[in-house]
Amino acid sequence: MTLSRLFRDPVGVLSEALMTRGVRLILYAILTAALFPSSRFILLISLMMVLAFLWTSNYRRSGSPKVFYLAGFLGILVVGYVFASLDVRRADELRLSKSPWGSGILLVQNGVYTGEGQGYRGPIVVQVEVRNHRIVGIKTLEYPDLISVQDNQLAAFKRDILLKGKLERPIQPQMFRGATQTLTGYVNAIDTALSRGIPEFPQYSMFSTVFLNAFLGKTPDRVTLNALAILFAAFMVFEYALQSMLVPGTGRSINCYNCASCVGACPIKEVEGVQMPMGLILLTRLGDYDRVMELSKYCVGCGRCAAKCPIGNSGPLVISAAFQAARKQKREKLLTEKGDAA
Repeated sequence: MTLSRLFRDPVGVLSEALMTRGVRLILYAILTAALFPSSRFILLISLMMVLAFLWTSNYRRSGSPKVFYLAGFLGILVVGYVFASLDVRRADELRLSKSPWGSGILLVQNGVYTGEGQGYRGPIVVQVEVRNHRIVGIKTLEYPDLISVQDNQLAAFKRDILLKGKLERPIQPQMFRGATQTLTGYVNAIDTALSRGIPEFPQYSMFSTVFLNAFLGKTPDRVTLNALAILFAAFMVFEYALQSMLVPGTGRSINCYNCASCVGACPIKEVEGVQMPMGLILLTRLGDYDRVMELSKYCVGCGRCAAKCPIGNSGPLVISAAFQAARKQKREKLLTEKGDAA
């Protein structure tokens, strides 16, 4: 694909791109990452593993260089992560000398500051007021965890902070579910708020902030992990139906029950570990048209499978459609390569 063609026919280029499973997987990942920012790292690793598998297979069959582009992108990520990690470590070391903990409250200027920490069930947001280098007020703006933890653990910790006027380490919480993580998140929220009141408090570089947020994000919580599992199942069902719907003649592969009735009627039954014709129909559903093209020569076209199939699926018709799709993809690839060479 050339840039000139992209400007001439953007709709056509987009349509061809959506016919490729790798492009659709990238779009699915981007959509999920937008809905659940804390899932970015999991999605990135999963997407790269899937693309590595798909593009390695393409390289072995057709010499496609996509897998090398993926390796280059992975190398860039590794280098970026190393630089970001070094910057974060440097900033954290400098922050030790300007920590707002204990006597560090003397560094905090008067004002009202907001901070956020991660609790057991989500973010905890607090507002801290500092006057004459003392903490004189703490207001909880957002708190999604169990109310029992707030009443029994955070309330006592808050009273202790206001009594002393400074932030100190809390005692070990009682055995409420999520109490330790919630108390840690509450403390981190106060710490973050107080840090905003310290002049020239060491900050992470713009590159580190953008890089880590874009590719790693926050640690996923239980809600995110459960949502990812549900979305994964939904995307897989949608994707394998969509693949057959996009390619003319292969839509009937969606109806296959995997009952293997056609295998019993087929005179070939199995070739290279693939059951005939059911295996080729499943490969068509997956979009592996090159593999179907390789094995289609063994089909004798007798039609016994259609007579035996409970829904009347015809193996030869599905195989023929997949064969035509494979040939069309090869022709389009040759035309694109000639256009790029010209």
